[in-house]
Amino acid sequence: MSLLKYIERMKRMDDLIRRKATGCACDFASKLGVSQSQLYEDIKEMKELGAPIVYCTTRKSYIYNGEAKLIFTFKTGGLDGMKGGKNIFCDSSISGVEAVRFVVQCF
Repeated sequence: MSLLKYIERMKRMDDLIRRKATGCACDFASKLGVSQSQLYEDIKEMKELGAPIVYCTTRKSYIYNGEAKLIFTFKTGGLDGMKGGKNIFCDSSISGVEAVRFVVQCF
């Protein structure tokens, strides 16, 4: 999968979670066009970055248990001085961008 498609999926996940409109895991995966196992892997990655994601049985939706903000940072010139989450990718398919950092800020 290309990095841009991954970023778009993460942004879509964030939007659905923020709006409390994911539905159950089956519905959420369907809305994203991925398998349930891929959905669980993506949720796990977001949680590892600090996203306070929980499933609310009352709303029947994944929600943020607290305030959170998903930020994508693009850096040119390599990885020097780049700090942050585990998800640092190198992708030469994006002109001029050598590294991408994904950060979830929790308040």
